[in-house]
Amino acid sequence: MYNLISNAIKFKGDESPVVRIHTKKEDDYVVLTVQDNGTGIPVNKLNKVFEMYGRLKMDIEGHGIGLYLAKKIVDAAGGNIVVESELGKGSKFTIYFKAEYEHPKID
Repeated sequence: MYNLISNAIKFKGDESPVVRIHTKKEDDYVVLTVQDNGTGIPVNKLNKVFEMYGRLKMDIEGHGIGLYLAKKIVDAAGGNIVVESELGKGSKFTIYFKAEYEHPKID
């Protein structure tokens, strides 16, 4: 969540940043949505944000691993993270957490 909020502030564009956080229960998932009014992401670059070192703007501080790690952690826990965005109008990240997560057994 820290990474999503931090990115929303970093990629704020010309306006004051507005970050909306929402949660709900949907089927077997707890859904967390983080939406901002920032610069947005071009449609053809949406999946690149989840790649290791997948930076879209080199003039903004970062290493390109935050969203990569977030996706790996969420995927490992049986969930999913998706992004919707419109260039110049902001982004919306939706994370689906399994409502009941079973930790892997360690022998």
